[in-house]
Amino acid sequence: MSKNKSEADKILSILFPQKCASCGCYLGKENESDDILLAHFLCKNCAPRLIRAEGKNYDLAHHGYENVAIPLCYDGAGKDAMLRLKFALDIGSVPFLANEVEREIRTKFYGVKFDTFTCVPATKLSLSKRGFNQSQLIAERVGIDVPRDFSLLTKDESTGVQHKLGAAARRLNIENAYSLSPGRDVVGKTILIVDDILTTGATLDACSRVLRLAGARAVYAACAMTAIQ
Repeated sequence: MSKNKSEADKILSILFPQKCASCGCYLGKENESDDILLAHFLCKNCAPRLIRAEGKNYDLAHHGYENVAIPLCYDGAGKDAMLRLKFALDIGSVPFLANEVEREIRTKFYGVKFDTFTCVPATKLSLSKRGFNQSQLIAERVGIDVPRDFSLLTKDESTGVQHKLGAAARRLNIENAYSLSPGRDVVGKTILIVDDILTTGATLDACSRVLRLAGARAVYAACAMTAIQ
């Protein structure tokens, strides 16, 4: 079986060669990263530019979620990978981002029992323009054994884009943007919600507040990266 799988993998790698999640170059033995955790995702040139979000202070006392797991900084190779996904519409970086998020969740939230796994929703307008919700794409590839409901929350169609706004404007823009989808019951549940980038925490705060007001016992968050310096 393992031999057959190995042969199948070889054929797939020829038909659909992997690309570096950051720069988009094709990966092969001659240029993939020497780091075993990054070898199938980043090339030798991009891997050293990956900046991990270790030691960041997220001021959890002032947020609605219990804790947040974030593996990367929105800089260097990680930023390039996210830009390829969000603005070049290249979903090839999703496996890399999801792998990073999954490892961080397993490490930081070890022992936490989650009842529901969800993501920050997008508006229908955003979905029609981009073709996907990047937070959901990342969440779908995270391999944790938790019941999934990626339609748990909905987002008001009138909400403007966040990435061009300052901290105060972000909070005002997003304050009443989210709601619990009809027929959903979160009473007494511990929820894990995924977003793409943590900037001010306003989006996760708004989602967490909705879930807590609906009766959720606790809300934990995970993002692929943070823009906090």
